[in-house]
Amino acid sequence: MNEKKQRIIETGMKLFATKGFHSTSIQEIADQSGVSKGAFYLHFSSKEDLTLQIHHYYYNDLVERIAEMRKLDLPPKESLARQIQVYIEAFQDNKEFIIMHMRDNVDIKSEANSFMMEMRKQTFRWSNENLLNIYGDALLPKIVDASILLEGMMQSYFKWLVIDSLPLDSERLSHFIVRRVDDAINGMMQEEDAPQISRDQVESISMGLSTPSEERTIQDQLRDMKEKVATLSLHKTRIEELTHALEIIEAEANKDKPERVVIQGMLAHFKNLPEMEQDCQEIADHLNISLL
Repeated sequence: MNEKKQRIIETGMKLFATKGFHSTSIQEIADQSGVSKGAFYLHFSSKEDLTLQIHHYYYNDLVERIAEMRKLDLPPKESLARQIQVYIEAFQDNKEFIIMHMRDNVDIKSEANSFMMEMRKQTFRWSNENLLNIYGDALLPKIVDASILLEGMMQSYFKWLVIDSLPLDSERLSHFIVRRVDDAINGMMQEEDAPQISRDQVESISMGLSTPSEERTIQDQLRDMKEKVATLSLHKTRIEELTHALEIIEAEANKDKPERVVIQGMLAHFKNLPEMEQDCQEIADHLNISLL
């Protein structure tokens, strides 16, 4: 990210958190960022746009921190606990901004729909993959209910953390959540009841449920990547470049004998984008190629 844009984002977040959205002017953000008001408008169309970009910035940072944690060679339950700890600490680090957003009723809904939906999908996939790593295919019939239990428990504690500012210990809480979810899932798997929400229902609303035993096609992965690229906090030219790379991959993958070196080169465009890492790796694994 451009250094000047990053500085405006970080300054804006601090001012919004301390003074409030409506009490902070664009001129004030520009002054404290060390840029002109005109320079502000080169990067953001409005304060609402800046607020949306702040969400992008910190969400992408969270995704990167989660990705780094998943690379560690940890047992599945310990890995999940560590990842939840990353979530908790991210909320702790940015709770003033989150409170400001709720308190000041900042309306960015019209601009943020695709981004918020992508975040929801990513969180759902994250919980799916972690739980299946722990419980295996035996959990598949009730994976949606299990994911809802995990996400619901996390969100409930986040509210106490953010709204009530309770001094929760992130490490202790993350392991507690994993143990309680473990209790709930083991009990649920022993019951013969049908799931409350089926996997077919989730697929019908395009939540992108995927499992180890039902590998997505390259076309499915490319479709998801295109949606994801559109939500990234990048310059328009960079978005167009990434979208074009995906179109080349798609055209090549549809050939009877795709040129793997071409696909490998196109995937290299997504290097240093942690939110795209898993998709790129899945495509590389499917075609038996290595990432550059």
